[in-house]
Amino acid sequence: MFQLLPKLFTSPRSAWLPIREHAEQHPWGFLPVLLVLSVIPAICAYIGTAHVGWELFGSEDPTYLNQGSALYLACMVYLGFLCGVSIMALMTRWVLFRTPGRPTLLLAYTFATCLSVPLMLASIGAVIPVRMMLLLFAVLGTLYSIILLFRGLPVFMHLKRNDETRFYGACILAVGFLVFLTNGFIFMELWWQPLSGGEYISEPAESDDFSQP
Repeated sequence: MFQLLPKLFTSPRSAWLPIREHAEQHPWGFLPVLLVLSVIPAICAYIGTAHVGWELFGSEDPTYLNQGSALYLACMVYLGFLCGVSIMALMTRWVLFRTPGRPTLLLAYTFATCLSVPLMLASIGAVIPVRMMLLLFAVLGTLYSIILLFRGLPVFMHLKRNDETRFYGACILAVGFLVFLTNGFIFMELWWQPLSGGEYISEPAESDDFSQP
């Protein structure tokens, strides 16, 4: 399935039909894409927080995490993408339950995985220590995912291009924002409460941080 992904950016309107055909022939073809590309935001979050530094709101100086905290953050980001795509797949199938082309769960996973690809690639902005650049990458990734949603839904799900299909797309989009907010809330709870949050430092993390008591 990896070979089909570039068309999502070069020719998004014509990319969805080959992806659907591939998904019907290889129902689990989305899994390597999901597992591998979800590593990108995790690695970028680790590098950005441990070695490059982020400018937090209210401060112009870069702030770092020690390597243990940065690794914990990277794991949370990775699991967050996996959980987010899973919820989107389930909700996409639920939203389309009255349509004749209601997808199987694996087809819904393929669709949700493709929609998440721009967000995964946009996470490269996490290695840039300028907060406005981080926001810019996030906005661009989100907007392109929305474009893929409304262009790809009729083709991938074999639906007519009409107001009803656009309504389904709007419902899926609303679910996506809800998933984003829920992930953010869970992240904040896990970061600050059960595991005592991250340890912030003023200098980049060193490789021997784990050996320190």
